[in-house]
Amino acid sequence: MTMQSSPSTTAENVKELQPYITVLTDHEKEKVKQIIQQFPSLNILDVDDEILTEVQLASLDLPSRVVDSLIRFRRNPNPYGTLLFRNLPTDPELPPTPKDGRFSQEKHSFVSEYSLLLFMMFLGEPIAYEDEKEGLLIQNICPVKGQEKKQENTRSNYLNFHTEDGFHPYPPDHLALLGLRSDHEKIAETITASVRNVVDTLPGTAVMLLRQPLYRLHPSSSFKLNQHEDYSVRLPVLTGNLSNPQMCIHYSSMVAENEEAEWALNLLRKALLKVSVAFKLLPGDLLIMDNRLVAHARTPFRPRYDGKDRWLQRMFTVVDFHRSGFSRGHGKHVCSPLNVEFTKDVHFSNGDFPRSSAGERSLVFFGNSAIRVKTINGWNCCGECSL
Repeated sequence: MTMQSSPSTTAENVKELQPYITVLTDHEKEKVKQIIQQFPSLNILDVDDEILTEVQLASLDLPSRVVDSLIRFRRNPNPYGTLLFRNLPTDPELPPTPKDGRFSQEKHSFVSEYSLLLFMMFLGEPIAYEDEKEGLLIQNICPVKGQEKKQENTRSNYLNFHTEDGFHPYPPDHLALLGLRSDHEKIAETITASVRNVVDTLPGTAVMLLRQPLYRLHPSSSFKLNQHEDYSVRLPVLTGNLSNPQMCIHYSSMVAENEEAEWALNLLRKALLKVSVAFKLLPGDLLIMDNRLVAHARTPFRPRYDGKDRWLQRMFTVVDFHRSGFSRGHGKHVCSPLNVEFTKDVHFSNGDFPRSSAGERSLVFFGNSAIRVKTINGWNCCGECSL
């Protein structure tokens, strides 16, 4: 389902958002640059724990108000679920924007990559997925010719509202987008909408439905999966605290399983559109989002495929890194392919993708954890009660 928003309010015009927008002074920018200059060349294809430790230790020397913002955001995210940092140092030279959206072998400086690591490691441990974006911890986001209409980040048409990778057993808690190069006309906007700004506007009946596993979410086409297999999952849209819930949503890839559930989902969709905020990311702009609270989208732009198109870099982190330990090699940050996750036979208390008697995969969430369910007369039960 495609629901393009009416013009969103630009971030600069939202008074309540201004405390969460930090424009680095030239002195602060120079301080970040000096920290980055002490690091060695970065092997993007294999970022090891030693480098991550070195970066995390150095991050304590970031400007104090940057550190303060990041620590507070991790502990208690603001109602908008976003932080914006402007005027970060940029790479002295940029190669052409990658035509295929993949790793750029022509980029020989690492200012953008180290900026992401320095800021994001205050929020958690980096995580990536083997079958998406080559399993890179820092990924290039740019238009790819021929993929203009795909509902993924390689398109240049409108990219619908979504939270990242809610179908995965280990989705990111936070994500960041860092601007390297603007689109030619500087019209592309990243749009965000937080569940915290809408939940009080929804009727209790809708909230009750949104908290039940009545929604089927299909994986993003950016994951390289067998198209003949069904890797969708059933899950609720809202979980966690009753007054400050977490949200998993996708306007294109999520389908309600009955008419009542669809009604509730449409109410939430429309409510989110009304509170959406637009960010125009320029080179040196870093937008951080709490993926548990915020859906994001992107307005269309016109790529020219001339090597100067829009170029962002993206990074994910998780708060509970050990939860995904079974899916990763020791000391590694890349999860196993999704088809492997779906076929593993071991049941973990921190969540898996079980099959019901009908062969479906179902998830029931308590906070961030999923438990095995069984099907009884069409209802899903966790097996902990007397049913």
